[in-house]
Amino acid sequence: MKIALVHFRAGFTDGVSLEMEKWKRVLEGLGHEVIYVAGEFDRAEGIEISSISMKNEENFWIHRNAFERLSVDEETFQRRFERYAETIKNELEEKMPQVDLLIVNNIFSLGFNLAAAVALARWAREKDVRILGHHHDFYWERERYSRPQCGFVRRVLEEYFPPKGEKMRHVTINTLAQKELFRRKGIESVVVPNVFDFDQAAWQIDEYNEDLRSKLGIGKDLFVLHATRIVPRKAIEIAMDFTARLCEMVEGKVHFVVAGFPEEESREYYRKIVEKSKRMPYETHFVFDMVRSERFMNKEKYYSLWDMYAACDVVTYTSVLEGWGNQLIEAVFARKPLVVFEYPVYKSDIAPIGFEFISLGDVAHYDATEGFYKVDESKLEVAARRLKDLISEPEKLSRIVQKNFELGKKHLSLQSLRERLEQILKTLR
Repeated sequence: MKIALVHFRAGFTDGVSLEMEKWKRVLEGLGHEVIYVAGEFDRAEGIEISSISMKNEENFWIHRNAFERLSVDEETFQRRFERYAETIKNELEEKMPQVDLLIVNNIFSLGFNLAAAVALARWAREKDVRILGHHHDFYWERERYSRPQCGFVRRVLEEYFPPKGEKMRHVTINTLAQKELFRRKGIESVVVPNVFDFDQAAWQIDEYNEDLRSKLGIGKDLFVLHATRIVPRKAIEIAMDFTARLCEMVEGKVHFVVAGFPEEESREYYRKIVEKSKRMPYETHFVFDMVRSERFMNKEKYYSLWDMYAACDVVTYTSVLEGWGNQLIEAVFARKPLVVFEYPVYKSDIAPIGFEFISLGDVAHYDATEGFYKVDESKLEVAARRLKDLISEPEKLSRIVQKNFELGKKHLSLQSLRERLEQILKTLR
């Protein structure tokens, strides 16, 4: 088949973009022709539908009016919405080649761009194209999408998030989402967890990245990596508090490195994280300007996210809400000790696999004054002490990270994705 992987963006280091790369590779291995269709690209190529870029100003206006405050009457809002949806549909008409299947990532589930979902569904119906909705995140999981400002927005969410139909199939990435989708919408789905290529060469220090620590001024100090994007639900502040407690227990300097980028709507959270970092007893490095999905050089030298994993000593993963947990799997592959907050999907789908991580518990308190999450000091204390002890016992630590690697390879590999996709595609023929 000729298959289009559709998303707001492709080739970036966010979880959905990274997962699309894995699906593309597996689908091509099964003999299909696969193209990207996205609003913007970074280190990837495909068909650009600029009207669905995550930076589209018209969508920002619709988004604010749909979920924050309606600044016009509902009829005016609806007319402007329909004009934007028609713009997207016209661009699809102009640029989209004939395909056998659309694999649509998050556009039919998240609620970020309501008009994109409407336009894409209408276009696919007219062209009689089959759709596999790959739903990483749902709008009801996000507080910002929980307050539709008018009846029209509520109707769009009901009809298009996700749409139903004989030509539509659905994939969720965890069992909690699968159950909630059926409870809310009566829609059945297949669970396909996020996976990773466990057969690739190990990420190691080599000639390209051997200067990374010195460039950051870390040298032989302890390097704690937080690899996620900078958005509030990633609760980076919990990792920062943990690292502060770790500083009290270990000798020498500690460095906290944030490799992900701030989303446009998270600029205020980023500002607060930067301010918090100035009060911490360690040095914080925000390195998203030098990290890309692949290594490359032009006037500057850019490192891949994998270089960051190779260089670090410890990985923190403190999200309070995740559809799965890409950076968690990456840390497993990198054979690094992982400090994790036990978010709901971790408890339901990942913990049963049997990984051995350092836990910060499953209770986080939100401080509305600061706009930050906190875990109990006792949890920080126990976790920091556990990590300190493991660092001092390299043979034991090596056994643990190798055990985690073997479990990841068994349950979350590209081979497991291949087997699942083969079964799903059979139902679409």
